Amino acid sequence: MNRFISLKLLCFLLVAATISAAGLAETTSDFAGNWVVRLGNRALIVVTLKPATTRANGLDGWLARPTHFNFTGMGNFISDIKGPTVQYPIVGSIITGNCLAFTTQNPADKNDQDKFRLCLSSSGHATLTIDIPTFESWPVIKEKGAVIVATDWDSARTYYLDETKVSNAEMQRIFEADQKDRRAGFAGIDWSVVNKRDAARRETVRQLLAEGKLRSGKDFERAAFIFQHGGTPEDCLLAHTLAMVAVARGDGNAIWIAAATLDRYLQSINQPQIYGTQYKFKRGGQMTQDPYDRSLISDALRRDLGVPSEAEQKSQEKQYEKSRKNN
Repeated sequence: MNRFISLKLLCFLLVAATISAAGLAETTSDFAGNWVVRLGNRALIVVTLKPATTRANGLDGWLARPTHFNFTGMGNFISDIKGPTVQYPIVGSIITGNCLAFTTQNPADKNDQDKFRLCLSSSGHATLTIDIPTFESWPVIKEKGAVIVATDWDSARTYYLDETKVSNAEMQRIFEADQKDRRAGFAGIDWSVVNKRDAARRETVRQLLAEGKLRSGKDFERAAFIFQHGGTPEDCLLAHTLAMVAVARGDGNAIWIAAATLDRYLQSINQPQIYGTQYKFKRGGQMTQDPYDRSLISDALRRDLGVPSEAEQKSQEKQYEKSRKNN
């Protein structure tokens, strides 16, 4: 190798090393900061990262979280959150592509370590994954300034990962239109018109569900009402599922529609209802709840579900019958 080629190669290697170092510094900077997992407005986990001083291609820092919490399913909802905040130091990390793999250590037991992956998705946004099979990644956001892990958790509550109190305005409008169409009562509704409106409303709600635009418990409760007014067993079963999601997301009022949708589903497959939420006209125009298995569910359980007792149902049936005769 002649001297000119040797000098040229040396210059190339120096430039390449400079570019590589600059790229690493930029990548490290992208990861550095406070990354936060929030449940609604509360911070559950804060990962604080800063460039490592003792190793290349890595970061130091810690993961702060409550002492105890459980997650169920694939990590989508979290319960039994309690205890003071604990900081778990990061004892190892390495950047690969757009992901930072890091290991935390329990300050009370150095043999207790957990592995995580923080992967950048866009500016200031990333996902955090715990090294557990079937666990779905949690969305995290880089936030400026100090972030404190919340301590005002209700340990008896289950929190959803995408929890919000803000309901979808379009879903609210659809629900209000559905209820307005039913104000005339059993005998006063023009079903040839309302059935078409119901079908259109169901299609719109299907689209909202597909696009992930329903998030609050109230959103799912309203959606359950829309599908309860469908004409097939599948509509009723979907309505029941939506009602269960509403309850799981903290909307206790949705417990009644959860019961009512199951009754409606049972009737749609020619089985007796079990709670007594459904009334219909039988031949001859008389109001009835049958078929109805009155022996399976006690009045005490009905009360817990927001469903009237059998005696109250009988009284309600008479009121419906009286109202029908007066129209």
